Amino acid sequence: MILNIFRRIEIPDVIPKQLDIKIKEFSKSRDKEEFLHKSFLYIVSNWGGSRINTILKFFRGYQTNLNKIIKMKGYMPCVTMNYLLRVMVVKSGFFEDKDIKIKLTNSWFIVPHQYLEIKISNKKIFLLIHIIINLE
Repeated sequence: MILNIFRRIEIPDVIPKQLDIKIKEFSKSRDKEEFLHKSFLYIVSNWGGSRINTILKFFRGYQTNLNKIIKMKGYMPCVTMNYLLRVMVVKSGFFEDKDIKIKLTNSWFIVPHQYLEIKISNKKIFLLIHIIINLE
């Protein structure tokens, strides 16, 4: 079993109905950036990060079953949030998986942290838990 922070999890063909409903709702957005913003806010408003839980609940970083992921309450690791966001944006049709790069940094100087770099036209958007940074 490899911690998901070090691998790219495949996007499944079939996703949970609850997630599909959200994707269809957000797909009414005027553009890619608005869809991405709504999806990101949906994820961070339903699940949260926590430095201490990164250690105490490290086992959640191994979860790849979307049906189990969307039923999680409270803490969700960055890798799982990023996987969920990748699924949403790719399944929306606004993005292709090749538009998304998985990046690593660290937290507390020792704990690996994953974030996404998503390309939209000529700009890149870096998505970190609870933070959106636009770079042009």
